[in-house]
Amino acid sequence: MMIDYNVSDHWSAADPDWLKSLVSSLDRHHGVSTVVPLTVLADEVLQWVEVASGVDAWKNSANRRSLQLDLDESVDALGVSLRARIAAPLARFQAAFSQLTGGPSAVLKQPPGTRTDVSWTNVTDTAKDLREALKTDEAVRAGWDDLVATAKDRTLAGREYRPIAELLFDQLHRRGLNAERIFRDLVSIVAFGRAPHDIPIGQKDVPLPERIANARTHIGTPAQVEPVVVWLGYQGKAFMHLSAGRVSFIDAHWAVPNARPERQDFEHKAELWELVQHGGIFEVAKMADEESDVDFLVRVDLGTTTAAGALERAVDVVSTILNVSIHNSGGIRPHLAQYGILRSGKTGPLSLLVSQRETGFPDDHYGASITADAIKKHGPRIASALAREELPRFLAAALEAQTAADHPFSRAMAMRKPSEADISSVIPLADRVVQHVAAHAALAPNDLFDLLGERWPHTRWLTDVQRAVGMCLLGVTHQSELRSELAREWLADKPSRPWILFVADRWGDLLSLCRIESERAWIKRMFSSVSDLAEYRALVANYTSEGAVLKDRRSRVRNALVHGNPAGFAIVASVREYAEFLSRSALNRGLESYVQGTAPAAALAQRSDEFTAMQQGQDAASFWRARLTASASTGTDSS
Repeated sequence: MMIDYNVSDHWSAADPDWLKSLVSSLDRHHGVSTVVPLTVLADEVLQWVEVASGVDAWKNSANRRSLQLDLDESVDALGVSLRARIAAPLARFQAAFSQLTGGPSAVLKQPPGTRTDVSWTNVTDTAKDLREALKTDEAVRAGWDDLVATAKDRTLAGREYRPIAELLFDQLHRRGLNAERIFRDLVSIVAFGRAPHDIPIGQKDVPLPERIANARTHIGTPAQVEPVVVWLGYQGKAFMHLSAGRVSFIDAHWAVPNARPERQDFEHKAELWELVQHGGIFEVAKMADEESDVDFLVRVDLGTTTAAGALERAVDVVSTILNVSIHNSGGIRPHLAQYGILRSGKTGPLSLLVSQRETGFPDDHYGASITADAIKKHGPRIASALAREELPRFLAAALEAQTAADHPFSRAMAMRKPSEADISSVIPLADRVVQHVAAHAALAPNDLFDLLGERWPHTRWLTDVQRAVGMCLLGVTHQSELRSELAREWLADKPSRPWILFVADRWGDLLSLCRIESERAWIKRMFSSVSDLAEYRALVANYTSEGAVLKDRRSRVRNALVHGNPAGFAIVASVREYAEFLSRSALNRGLESYVQGTAPAAALAQRSDEFTAMQQGQDAASFWRARLTASASTGTDSS
């Protein structure tokens, strides 16, 4: 993982700020843009053309409008160089898409398999042409040129580089390259002047123009095509030996000991010995009281291809076999524990640490203390309300749905990365939460969705201000005393002042700690908006536009997941935060009204005093200073 704070320490006074910005823009750990990369959107449209069906597909104007909004947003985020490079295929795709979405109802209601009208085939052909255009060497280099130009444009005060970097990352991935590794290589080339395969120590005296040119050459280099074989090690007492097509199942307890050259011969023995000869992977028990890392192996021959994504492709093959087998005959699902990849017969990436047979924290004392503290904080109020009346049925249903949505990301599941299915399930579950709360408040679901959506811009602003503070306090700095002082107040259980005033009073010190040059202008803008109402309103206008796109996209994704229409995972993931905001806001307000015994509809419509004051023309810092003054005055009077 490339962490930009580390590359910041070596900069000299002569290094331009735009170079630091360029390097830190290659770090993908500061959140992602809600703008869908054009590569992903082309795939989404193709999926909708090929398999979307039912009343919630193309005949639904809301879905067509949502896809158009996503397309407009993706195109607007393109850099100048890439836009010029793909101008012709992009224009053909936009024209074909407009012709389809504005076409007659008789065409739009055609089900999959019968979509032979020229408007369907035009979209399919132009979308595929656009995808291919975005994968070319020159298109990738144009994306790099745009990222460099964005870093050099010091007038930009937003995060314009992010959709450009995310599109570039996806372009590399689709070319069969390891995009994470390429981005690390770019840091090595640009920040230190090293070649991609140099030992990462020290800095080389390479002129800056040559560094940028070297990076441009490297990023446009095609992926190596070679024979790729993946060995997967599973836990589960499924001892078998069979071979079908490009997949072989092998009993690890027999095969691993026999992989030694002097032992019994078997198919693919040389490959397995290449992986296990030095130990550390696919180890099996030698004594009765020992436990094997794996119980059986699956060899998947991917043929002559690129190595990027080889593990995922192999797992997909095996999962299909397992899914059909278990569906037809029952059984338990084995657990993937280790893997090894061979490239041209030589060892490639390995998982040297075995995945445990049981997940979770058997002795998670810290987790227990978190639970205890939460019960102390929230338990008394909930208990009092429950003594007054039972939890209303719609709130109970909403709570149950939200719990299911939270489960994949809970502490209990911390040892297991949420799957794409887990994350996808959040969208319809979150939708059910809002609908249950709407029923509890006797509101139409769409009215409640609109009501909650109105809070998105201000809530998103508050969240981003907090994110900006977090970015400044990350990493190691020579100003360790200042960082410790600021971190103590920011993380204090009982802060001496509202956090908004902390930002307003100390934003200069916070900014001095910032090591993420690509985010500096945006962070400064977020800090300024705490005291500058005009800046706040400009940001809220952006969040409002973003919310309009997310609203339609969430609805389209929800309907697609429920009705079996296309919903690419990248599209699903892009609306997860918005969907969770809606459900958690609805549930929190609903539970608060229950605890306090107030009317649910009124509680859901209520706005915070801060939000109301800022809508009426007061900046956040002034509002909280006035509130502190009033509170102090009241305390003095009462004393």
